[in-house]
Amino acid sequence: MINIAIDGPAGAGKSTIAKAVAKDLGIIYLDTGAMYRATAYLALSNGIDVKDEEKVAEMLKTLEMDIKYDENGAQQIYVNGINATPYLREHYMSKAASDISALPVVRYKMVDLQRDFAAKHDVVLDGRDIGTFVLPNANCKFYLDATPEERANRRYAQLLQKGESVDYDTLLADIKQRDYNDSHRDVAPLKKADDADYVDTTSMAIDDVVAHVKEVVHIKTKKTETTEQNTEKHESTIIPSSEMDPKTLERIKKYYKPEKSFATYRFLRVILRPIQMIFWPTKVINAMNAKKVKDAMFTCNHYSKLDSMIPYFVLFKKEAHALAKYELFQNPIAGWFLHKMGAIPVRRGEADIESVKQVLKVLKDGKQLLIFPEGTRNKEDTQEMAEFKTGTARFAIKTKVPVVPMIYYHSPKAFRKNWLYVGEPFTLEEFYGARTPEDNHKATELIRQKMDETRRLCNEYVEAHSKKYGKKNKKNDK
Repeated sequence: MINIAIDGPAGAGKSTIAKAVAKDLGIIYLDTGAMYRATAYLALSNGIDVKDEEKVAEMLKTLEMDIKYDENGAQQIYVNGINATPYLREHYMSKAASDISALPVVRYKMVDLQRDFAAKHDVVLDGRDIGTFVLPNANCKFYLDATPEERANRRYAQLLQKGESVDYDTLLADIKQRDYNDSHRDVAPLKKADDADYVDTTSMAIDDVVAHVKEVVHIKTKKTETTEQNTEKHESTIIPSSEMDPKTLERIKKYYKPEKSFATYRFLRVILRPIQMIFWPTKVINAMNAKKVKDAMFTCNHYSKLDSMIPYFVLFKKEAHALAKYELFQNPIAGWFLHKMGAIPVRRGEADIESVKQVLKVLKDGKQLLIFPEGTRNKEDTQEMAEFKTGTARFAIKTKVPVVPMIYYHSPKAFRKNWLYVGEPFTLEEFYGARTPEDNHKATELIRQKMDETRRLCNEYVEAHSKKYGKKNKKNDK
């Protein structure tokens, strides 16, 4: 059973992180804050002062609370048969929820409901006392925090986006007062559990926080994300870091320093280049586009293992790095070769914090990175690309490097002319500073649009310059 407790003050990102983690791990998210808000909504709807413990206690005797999910999977809170969800995020409801949650009778009622639910399901709960009071035996505990100013900024932006008028100074004062109320209440005050992982989200992107939480969960529970409940499908079985083969893990730790192998990389490039020219002759179209940028992230469609190697010989003149799945490094010979060619090992489908750090370092150091947005190979050799992962966009946004789209006309084959088209470099400047999953998805969609456009230009070029070849491959694609 997985019980994940996420605590922290208002605006620290608890709900956003909890929902994302639950979705990625394929487990249930229980919005405890919404339960208190729904109770406050019921009190206000009946003209009851949320600070009047006697009247609230009387109300709780007839309280019926149901947790349902709509057709989109969004959680809905019903109180006494009424869907309170649309009213729970109103500005005034935050203060009302804080006041009513301070009443012992309310907290004990909600805790009973939450504990009963967690005992029956794999679940993520967020609140202010989940790890210290509600689920003190939870196997994964986190305390998310951020400065009051940053939390006020986040809330201010949310309200403006909704078209609501609110004063920032008032909002900041409310947050500070709420922090005081939550941390000084008599029953289960807000505080960090002794065994909780502390995460300061002030300057962290949402996806980075999610990745960190998932990594810790993997280590503590020794479970993978590749379950039947998981919404994402992964090609290979993922081995958590705690279960890696010790020898492989030791090698990989050495491989996380690819910049030290550039001399060997240049030597291998000279030795292997003639072999590539004979067996896999490749024409690079618009190679000058790659020269327009000094440091960049090269995105490419993915047909075969050769996709990552050919650009080293026909395009990359300076130090470059590519991502390679962890399983390939289990072979000592293949692992050594990949290391020398600057490959970065990645545990696909897992929150691989170490590989993320290495990728960011490579890009920030002004080096080139080859990445496949699809995340895995398209073994059908079709022109239709699979769904793009959001990691590519996150890297480009965080490092602010240009993106150079590339397209193989078909899967590279031996003794056959191959075509690699290099598109126009572009940036994701409009998304710099993006913090939400929605922004990352929009940026990912822009990358896909650029890749699709590069595919169109590639097809036009090949079919114009090799009509016989183009017709043959058109027939094969049908």
